[in-house]
Amino acid sequence: FDRRPIVPVLGNHEYQETQPLLYLAQFALPRNGPKTLPPERAYSFEYSNAKFIILDSNLDAAKQTAWLEKQLAKTKAMWKFVSYHHPAYSSGGNRDNVEVRNLWTPIFDKYHVDLALQGHDHAYLRTYPMNAQKRVATVKDGTIYTIAVSGTKHYEQAAHDYTEVGFTKVSTYQVLDIQINGNRLVYRAHDVDGKVRDEFVIEK
Repeated sequence: FDRRPIVPVLGNHEYQETQPLLYLAQFALPRNGPKTLPPERAYSFEYSNAKFIILDSNLDAAKQTAWLEKQLAKTKAMWKFVSYHHPAYSSGGNRDNVEVRNLWTPIFDKYHVDLALQGHDHAYLRTYPMNAQKRVATVKDGTIYTIAVSGTKHYEQAAHDYTEVGFTKVSTYQVLDIQINGNRLVYRAHDVDGKVRDEFVIEK
């Protein structure tokens, strides 16, 4: 932790009653988020040719949409990543977050977000590329949504027509290797023994 930047995202367990007190005490985060939210709940930054947007799905999604669109509209970054906790496309049954899906995913579609990194459901999921809430043929046409769990608590997984890869009872960590030479992103999900459990490539 003293040698690697950390990009935290607020989940439901970071909130003690109505405030993420320990989270805010632990991190010093950019204060460039929506003026409609308290500072450090949502923020964005660019690193090299990638744009990262962090949202707080514990709070009103509508209060973040204008800011989200502005961040994507003004960036010239080749790669666009958005991360938030409560999934637009869940791995479990009846756990979709309809407000997130209806308000944020059309903006992801409009500006072609490459990856939406989600949490909350304790079972691994990778969707097909999605656009307008439907499966599309290639990553050039849509956004891939992932859910991962690194802990030991696992949930059951439901069947969904948007699931390309899904499994449960496996803890994973993900590595995104953005290769500037060739404009290529290699995504791999590893289990605790280092075995690759899922992988894909996006080329631009």
